[in-house]
Amino acid sequence: MRRILLMLVAAVGAAFVAVSCGGKNTYDNNIGPGGEPEGTETTHKGPRAVFIGDSITWQWTQSRDIDKSKFDASITLPSPLPSYMEDKGAAYHVTWHPAFFTANGYVNKGVSAQRTDEMLARFKTDVLDQDPHCVVIMGGTNDLAQGYAKDVILSNIKSMAEQAAAKNMKVVLCSVTPCNMEYSRLSPKGKGTHIKTLNTMIKEYAVSKGFAYCDYFPALVAGDGLALKEEFCLYDRLHPCPDAYYLMEDIIKPIIDKLLK
Repeated sequence: MRRILLMLVAAVGAAFVAVSCGGKNTYDNNIGPGGEPEGTETTHKGPRAVFIGDSITWQWTQSRDIDKSKFDASITLPSPLPSYMEDKGAAYHVTWHPAFFTANGYVNKGVSAQRTDEMLARFKTDVLDQDPHCVVIMGGTNDLAQGYAKDVILSNIKSMAEQAAAKNMKVVLCSVTPCNMEYSRLSPKGKGTHIKTLNTMIKEYAVSKGFAYCDYFPALVAGDGLALKEEFCLYDRLHPCPDAYYLMEDIIKPIIDKLLK
């Protein structure tokens, strides 16, 4: 009988050691419902980050000809032309920074001229279905140009952000970049002030949800606090020149790196 009791005690002890040393402690309060420690991320199989946005995002990876007739005559081009520009007669060939995306495992899903509601409509296909580790959302300038209410813009951004967060993706919300106050025929005058207000709304929402906020605005804004800096204007006063994107890259990359650390 004594031998049987000793065997039972040994068996129970071995089972306890196996559970204790097997990696997962069933008494650990940090173990989540899926068996993983709380706070760890589901493994994503897609790119490190998908950037979704309008032409400001789309342009980032472009290398294209721009007809000289599209250049704003009030903007003085540097002489000699910068290395990112080539004079091709009727057009200038301009190269932005496609290598920034390929080198860092990022995917560009910017679409020129889109509003945030249009970004939201393609969000599942262009972002969620790509299964990225992180999504970077920037939009709103076209909405403002067409007179859409800032609350509506923020609602669209919220919907995208929360869909991504529900899939355990890291979320970065970006400020709208500065532009000429009178840029669009459709917008009320004073577009820059609307951009600043919208940026405040986006930042406050990001903070409230624990999302990262990427603020490009201070690095790109002119001395009046509203317009795009003259040195960053190329063919119009909305779309930044390639040099401006170096500053944007220096701001966004550390944010993504920290989130995915």
